[in-house]
This record gives sequence, C-alpha cells and structure tokens, in this order.
Amino acid sequence: MRRTRRSLLRAAVLLVPVAGGSLPVRADQAALEALMRAFAAVPRSQASFTEKKAIPELDLPLPSEGTLVWVAPDRLEKRTTTPIQEVLRVTGDRLIYERPDRGTRQEFSLAEQPEMRALVEAIRGTLAGDLATLRQHYDIGFDLLADGSWRMVLVPLSWRLRGAVQRIVLAGRGAQVLAVDTEGNGGVTRMRITPLP
Repeated sequence: MRRTRRSLLRAAVLLVPVAGGSLPVRADQAALEALMRAFAAVPRSQASFTEKKAIPELDLPLPSEGTLVWVAPDRLEKRTTTPIQEVLRVTGDRLIYERPDRGTRQEFSLAEQPEMRALVEAIRGTLAGDLATLRQHYDIGFDLLADGSWRMVLVPLSWRLRGAVQRIVLAGRGAQVLAVDTEGNGGVTRMRITPLP
C-alpha cells in the first residue's frame, strides 16, 4: 500500500508540473480576488503543454508533451501523448491514472490522500477560481505585473507535502495559466502551456 501511495503521489506531481527567489510580497488582495473571479467565469478550457523534468540523477531533462482539459466545476485531465501515453483525470473526489500501453488503470479517493489533494488543488483550485481551497493548502504569494501578466507562488502548508514539493509557481495572463513550475526534492518540473481554441 505504501508503494502504491508513493507512486500515486509521483503521478499527482505530474499533474502539476522554479524560478528562483523568495515568496513574493503579499500582493494586492483585490487583484488576486479579481483574477480568481475571472477564472471562475471560465466554464471550460483546453491547452497543449510541453514539460521538462530536470532530475539530479540525469544529465538531460526528460521532455513530454500532451493536452490539458478543464471543465468546471471540478474536472481536470492531463493527457500525455509523448514519449509515452498517460492519462491523469480528476473529477470531484476521484483521481484516475491510466497507462494504456501497459493496460494499467488505478482509481483513488482524494479524501484518503491529503497530500495528493493539495497537489491537485494547486491547479484545479486556480482554474476554478477557488481562492478558499487554495488557502486551505498553501501560503499564497501573488504579483500582478504592469503588462497584465501575473505570477502566483504556492508554498504547501503541510510539512508532509513539503517533503515532496517545496513550492509551485504558476504564471499567466488574464484567466489563463501559461506556465507551471514545480520545485521538489526530486528536481524541477517546468510546464509551458499554450491555450487552444
């Protein structure tokens, strides 16, 4: 069971895919709340992504690409197409992981996996515009830049989660996430996102 939880936590880290520097100064609360309202008004979005994982044991980063789909209020899917086919899908309290090439399918309850729930909510809470849920799991730093872009730094409140992920940095423009960088003990994952029509 412990092995399954460990592999599932690694899979959830894939769902959330860092820049240097410290936590941003507490931002203009009104700007953060306005951004969350803008996200909450988006019923559905899809995007392509490229992702690179820099792992200390490897000389070269591991690249992957695929698609992301968000459907309000709580469905998030990450479908990796290369170098392997892999699907992570979260709906409500359920997380499903699939590896079609191996015939693997696992389903878990987020209620039983608090660390995994926190990782999922970093992305899902943002896309849902659910600031209250983000605050349940993270200390939030937020910068709104002069050109209209923004940067949000999420530092886990749970010390157990910090053992795997020290922080997640999301960046975007308007109600679009364009980058997700995850910094953990296993290295850094950088995801770049291109919205699709």
